[in-house]
Amino acid sequence: MPGLTDHPISSRRRYDRFGTSPEPGILADMGLSGTVVHQSGRRAYWRLAWRLGCLAALSLLGSCGLGADALEEIRSRGELRVATLNGPTTYFIGPEGPLGAEYVLAEKFAAELGVKLSLVVEADRAGLRRALDEGRADLAAAQLGDHARWRKVALVSKPYSESPLFWVYDKGRPRPRSPGDIAKLRAVVLEDSAELAWLEQRRDKDSAKIRYTVIPRNVGREPLELVASGRADVTLMDGREFAAARLLHPSVDVAFALPQQRDLHWMVRHDGRDLLAAVNEFLGRTRETPAEPTLEIERLTRPAALPRANSEQLAIDIETRLPELRPHFEEAAALTGLDWRLLAALGYQESMWDAKAVSPFGAQGLMMLMPRTGRSLGMVDPFDERESIITGARYLAQLHETVPARIRQPDRLWMAMASYNMGYGHLEDARVLTARQGGNSDAWIDVRERLTLLSEEFWYLQMKNGYARGFETRMLVDRVQQYWGLLQERFPQEPSSTQAAAPTQAAAPTRIDAERQEPAR
Repeated sequence: MPGLTDHPISSRRRYDRFGTSPEPGILADMGLSGTVVHQSGRRAYWRLAWRLGCLAALSLLGSCGLGADALEEIRSRGELRVATLNGPTTYFIGPEGPLGAEYVLAEKFAAELGVKLSLVVEADRAGLRRALDEGRADLAAAQLGDHARWRKVALVSKPYSESPLFWVYDKGRPRPRSPGDIAKLRAVVLEDSAELAWLEQRRDKDSAKIRYTVIPRNVGREPLELVASGRADVTLMDGREFAAARLLHPSVDVAFALPQQRDLHWMVRHDGRDLLAAVNEFLGRTRETPAEPTLEIERLTRPAALPRANSEQLAIDIETRLPELRPHFEEAAALTGLDWRLLAALGYQESMWDAKAVSPFGAQGLMMLMPRTGRSLGMVDPFDERESIITGARYLAQLHETVPARIRQPDRLWMAMASYNMGYGHLEDARVLTARQGGNSDAWIDVRERLTLLSEEFWYLQMKNGYARGFETRMLVDRVQQYWGLLQERFPQEPSSTQAAAPTQAAAPTRIDAERQEPAR
């Protein structure tokens, strides 16, 4: 999209750090390793010289009356440059374009300034600080907390929201209920994270006793995964990030929330005091009302939004709801060559045949199409049953034609179905990752196992399109397979000649209640 930049493949330092009383070799015990990388003296010298030169130049410009304030510079250039991270709570590419809480907020602020938004997507918080320090960004927005590292390179905005911090444990073990319990366990936190900053800043009597290991970001194992696999006992995790990641590890749960939530801030370039004033005024008007930690636990740990497969409910809906919808599904099948029962299965998974459904991300109608996608296909009323079904079928058929023709059925159909949910770019990322790991990128069974990796930071930062809710896409396709099989049993028929593009029979559906299988790494 205009004004947006592809995020770079991560290239970051690796190192091991410990909290109080570290255990030697604990990273090795977890199957991890780290290498200390020191900045050379020569590089540090030239960086210092460059900064001193820049300061001298700025001082000279100011003395000559040639300097411009930050807001004037931004309006003159016509764009607001915002540094952010690719991830579920900040910014990511959805089926039809950018999504994410920080992206939406930054886009509104840019609109108020009368300029376009240009994203500077970095791999980690250190990259955000460099972007501000080197003048590549006007502000950083990525669910950031106020601590000393930021004040060295930025002006800190007033808080615009709050986020809870959860101690997370494996449900198969005794539940810790206090900081004293945590102090007896193997705790892990992620390098340069909000959680680590909290532990470093708030060393009260209880937290000082907590022994924790800092996990480097680029070792391919995140703290939540270490807890789920038994290599660690607990991890401290931001509540919003836990809500986005919990489906990847169903065995973990919240032990308890810290009593004090962490404030979220934007970081503004050092010379932008007028910009800071504008940011504070804007964020003050949009500030979220903070919730109690116990309420946040309830809100952030709800089950997945996807409807659960329920053959009994489907049997009821087949008798009471499907008769009035079947003519529309059959009309859509005649137009696209897809099995009407497949389209009905997709519609049931998307909305349980509810024509008025709306998703948290903005998808609408019975076939849950995003507004831009619907408009591009000529849809006028997304909540009209017939129009939604026909438009959704046309979109699926379009994706089916986009998937390379060499891919055999039913694999080609399932890849089109995955694209319907996550976008074709993310499907291609999953296929690239499959090929890199030695799998068959043309086989759905191999690609399916890599979808969840697109929700894990170590992997999605290496992909062109970044973060995706791959676990949700995998569930959707699994459940459509199950629903389609049930509808085929209820309405057996030979496919007509117009349905040749789709497979003539469903592949064996995947059991959706199966335990998560660890993908190849």
